[in-house]
Amino acid sequence: MNKLVLEANELLKHGGFDYAFCGGQALDMFLGYESRVHGDIDICAFWEDRDKIIEYMLSKGYKVYEMLGGGRAHPITSTAGLVRLKKNIFCCLEDCTLVKTYPIEEDGNCWMEFFHVGQTKLDYIEFLFNDKSATHFEYSRNREITLELEKAIFFSDNIPYLAPEIILLYKSTDTDRRGYQQDFELAYQAMRDEQKQWLQNALKREFPDGHKWIM
Repeated sequence: MNKLVLEANELLKHGGFDYAFCGGQALDMFLGYESRVHGDIDICAFWEDRDKIIEYMLSKGYKVYEMLGGGRAHPITSTAGLVRLKKNIFCCLEDCTLVKTYPIEEDGNCWMEFFHVGQTKLDYIEFLFNDKSATHFEYSRNREITLELEKAIFFSDNIPYLAPEIILLYKSTDTDRRGYQQDFELAYQAMRDEQKQWLQNALKREFPDGHKWIM
């Protein structure tokens, strides 16, 4: 198991909220080996826990940011009065090597610059928020695309991670990004027929004019 995944799970399991690893680290958990170097730790969480997650990460010494677009970010120091429009937040320690912020004096926000050097210590965690019903996970870009919760969350050594078919659906919007095509080829080959069929149906719904991952 990846060292950063173990450290992140140790941190998050005491937070009192539901979560699952996602992104490339989760695909490696599904595959059972490290397929490539991944840039950072991505965590799937749910909107109902957003404030709790923010307060918890602040209590652990992380700075929390919400992206505003165009490279601008809003530093979150309290959950009071948040609009909660964005689907993700970034949590960084003071000496984080993956990001650098530059204050914007006129509005109290900042510019955020990302360095794609690969994460070597637990100084950065990104949370991506989704909705769920009592029984189903709901894809954030199209809430009509759902999967039963017991099929949406897998476990490796008691560490939760998002099902590979959902991760690939998220990655399908940016297939030219470095490593994403490899992620698809390796994970899709290892998936069960039921998982492949769910992904194919979801891709056809999201991309009615076609997509290179549709078989």
